Amino acid sequence: MCKKLTLIFLTLMISLSVTACNGFSDSDMDIYEKIHKKYNKMESYTADLDLTVFSNKTENRYFLSQKTKDPDKFYARVTDDKGTFSVTTVVNNGTTKVAAEGSEYSMTVPCEDYLGLLFVNTFLRMYFSSEDTSLTVDKALSKSDKTVMEVSVENPDLNLSRIVLTFDNKTLLPYAATIYNRQGKAVAKGKYENFIFNDKIDESVFSLD
Repeated sequence: MCKKLTLIFLTLMISLSVTACNGFSDSDMDIYEKIHKKYNKMESYTADLDLTVFSNKTENRYFLSQKTKDPDKFYARVTDDKGTFSVTTVVNNGTTKVAAEGSEYSMTVPCEDYLGLLFVNTFLRMYFSSEDTSLTVDKALSKSDKTVMEVSVENPDLNLSRIVLTFDNKTLLPYAATIYNRQGKAVAKGKYENFIFNDKIDESVFSLD
């Protein structure tokens, strides 16, 4: 991502070295280093998410298509589980364009307050620049080991407290993400699929025309 993140990473590694004395194993630190090294080289990616959004009394399922190029080009297409409508959001150098298909929802973007937080590169920028993070290597989550990274959301305008991103230790690819509100309840859960690291993305995808 950038040299600044590398310096932050070195600071974090010193902190993790101290933590290792309290049960954080060398293998756990090795996974952390591998994740940082891999994603420090990431310039783009494409992925799909099977996304569930929770509100007070409802639970809605969506499919989210992601495409992104560093430093600030993002494409997100949200489709409902019945395929009756979709909303596409494109962000290019700070300018946003929203387009909707289907008559049910005009220009409303489902989960628009935190749609950008589900991008892996956004999460990692937050994680490596925040002082309020946690890291857990959990071997009981599934058949393959997982690393769980958590960061606080510091935007006071959002009713969000933290984001949890899980990586597969074998592939080092993102596995799942969960976003929590300030009341400690999950507002969105997504599982990453078809993740392509440094995928070739045509610039037309991020066109604002």
